[in-house]
Amino acid sequence: MNCANCGNDDQEWLCDEGDTVYCQKCYHRTLLSTGELDEIECKYCHNMRDRTAYYCRHCNMDQ
Repeated sequence: MNCANCGNDDQEWLCDEGDTVYCQKCYHRTLLSTGELDEIECKYCHNMRDRTAYYCRHCNMDQ
């Protein structure tokens, strides 16, 4: 397992969440099935945001 955002492969900083891996260093999730970031486009600011986050980290709007 490693983070698709920062490349972290230190297992002490990675949390297995079942279908994703959460990196505690950069706060991003990686899909285990594809190895890509688990992100969707925010419908308000159109930046990429974490799919499971309630608020967008860019515009702070809820989904």
